[in-house]
Amino acid sequence: IFFRHTMVFKVFRNIPLPGRMRHPVHNKSLKQRMRDEVPEGAEQFHVAWVRNAPHARICVLQMEAVADGEAVLGGFKGVLATQVGSSIGSPQTVRVVFDENQTSLEEISKQTGFEIVDEDGTRPFVLAPPDQQKYHLQQTPIANMITELPKGGKVYNSPLFAARLNAYCNGYGSEENLQQDCAYLTENHCSYLMNVWKEKRKE
Repeated sequence: IFFRHTMVFKVFRNIPLPGRMRHPVHNKSLKQRMRDEVPEGAEQFHVAWVRNAPHARICVLQMEAVADGEAVLGGFKGVLATQVGSSIGSPQTVRVVFDENQTSLEEISKQTGFEIVDEDGTRPFVLAPPDQQKYHLQQTPIANMITELPKGGKVYNSPLFAARLNAYCNGYGSEENLQQDCAYLTENHCSYLMNVWKEKRKE
């Protein structure tokens, strides 16, 4: 079982997000080019218009409560995407895509206390059911904004934005990032999210 504010600038408009991008150097081995390619789900999202996704890595971490664990990881600096699932011999896990220019696997594990069960994303990973992805975000009025839950969930076609919103819903992430992300939400959604974030921080 996998369970366990506020200035609004404008409502989100359609902002193109980058897809998978190949390394410009083509004389590398196929293995190295695959390593440099941005993994699925690593689309970058921020308040600025982003043309190029950062270099990204995949890992899998294990924790006691994956719903809370996914929220913790979604608010961690450098994390780009999260998916709840199970790896071989490790049922309570979250697969993470992160920007190694902003953080490291060792730093994520150290700060969260989560155990590393797959340091490069090569072990088989089975996604949890949709109702267990972005669990905290699904319990809010913002839930209708989530798409592609069977794959971990996106908001505005961005797994990063979905991961961050899920983190805010359980009191994680920074207030600065929350205020920035509010620029892409309605006034009601922004006010709700800020209030929930503040209340969870008190617990």
